[in-house]
Amino acid sequence: MRRSVIVNHRGMPFVANKSSYDSAGQGRRASNWYAPRSGPNDALVGSLDTLRNRSRAGYRNNPWIRQGVNSLVSNEIGTGIIPRSRVEDEDFRRSQNALWDRSADEMDADGVLDIYGMQALCSRTRRQAGEVFVRRRMRQDSDGLAVPIQFQILEPEFVPIWLNQTAANGNQIRHGIEIDLRGRRVAYWMYREHPDDSSARVDASELVRVPADSVIHHYLPLRPGQLRGEPVTAQALLKAYTFDSYDDAELVRKQTRAPYTGFIKKEYVGEDDWKFDPMTGEPVNEGDDGVPSINAEPGTFLSGLPGEEPVMFDGDDTGAGYADFMRQQILGMGVGLGVPYEILSGDWSKVNDRLVRAILHEFRRSIEADQDHLMIFQVCRRIWHWWTDAAVMRGRLEARQYALRRHEYLAHEWRPQGWPYLHPTQDVEAKIKAIEHNLASHEGEAAKTGWDLEQIQRDNVEAEKRFRELRREAGLPESSEQSEGL
Repeated sequence: MRRSVIVNHRGMPFVANKSSYDSAGQGRRASNWYAPRSGPNDALVGSLDTLRNRSRAGYRNNPWIRQGVNSLVSNEIGTGIIPRSRVEDEDFRRSQNALWDRSADEMDADGVLDIYGMQALCSRTRRQAGEVFVRRRMRQDSDGLAVPIQFQILEPEFVPIWLNQTAANGNQIRHGIEIDLRGRRVAYWMYREHPDDSSARVDASELVRVPADSVIHHYLPLRPGQLRGEPVTAQALLKAYTFDSYDDAELVRKQTRAPYTGFIKKEYVGEDDWKFDPMTGEPVNEGDDGVPSINAEPGTFLSGLPGEEPVMFDGDDTGAGYADFMRQQILGMGVGLGVPYEILSGDWSKVNDRLVRAILHEFRRSIEADQDHLMIFQVCRRIWHWWTDAAVMRGRLEARQYALRRHEYLAHEWRPQGWPYLHPTQDVEAKIKAIEHNLASHEGEAAKTGWDLEQIQRDNVEAEKRFRELRREAGLPESSEQSEGL
């Protein structure tokens, strides 16, 4: 412990302060540690534009970033997170589910995706750019939609992050979001078209105020009070970029070396031999600077002057530990993206069945958290509420005392696509035993697969009914299996 030459009132030297935490120390190891003190928004907004641009560039050009993002999206959404009404009135519940199924193909304001493809687009945009906005668009009855409502997916640039000012009504606009005196979001200030799109048909600088009850802001807040979202690729981008550059340089090195097979060392050489191709004897081409050059093709031998003997590297030698180095770098990128190495790389050679289960269980737990906390709560739930309101108000669904009992008519649940069985026989047997011993329900296990138990039972009954009719038409007797059910 270092003692100061400065003494206190008792004449004793002060003891130099030392942090109780090693990570808070100010020694040489931490001298270059940049850890600024900043609020939840100041820490992000200054770098967000650059992060978005580099994240999108990485998705376009870097195979590891693209594979990581695609894996996260496909596991979070799959073929779609499907809603089912939970209203107690059976007639209303069936009508609501049937109407949703009809509307699912018509909900995209751009007319490109169905509602489940829109879920995937929201997830992909959130992971690439950190956030995405969904705007409610009411339509006319004359538009011919099953329910006159659509939804428009907007990239985060539609809400300018630089917009910080006081609105005419006294509210504060912070990073494009208008907040009232009670801290509630009341509006979003948006461009009419993408501000970075050169084909915009209107003034890109014009902003419009959109009420917050018509907008979904889909993002992951990492700190309390954080207003905008951080791309999920942020921690992996620099490593992915550097690693990809290194790997590309290694590939170019091999490509450059590959055509040269050997070197011909001559005992005697003519004065002008360097002007002729060592393989064909033909004169070599001269460039603009007068320096001869040849096209090196596979199998080329180089010719040198007497006494010249180059040391050539082995083009097939990637260095000791190259494979381990590659694996470690991909593993690091996977940690940054939240994707297991095996899924990111496609290399399952070093894991067995038990390790596969452990890896996938941990990965799926994080995916399920994203499904429940972000996609379902922020996006899917709001869309169901908007859609049900529009269906009732426009007469597509009959709901008595809807204003008073709205919460009852909005009862529903969202069911993600089920995970595939790792070991079908064992997994199904485990489900059956859990149901038999009252540790699970038929409905709950069916929901885990993404299906509706009521619909499954109805389909099975219809299948059994058709089977019986076909046997009767064919003049076949009723089998014992038929009497017990299929």
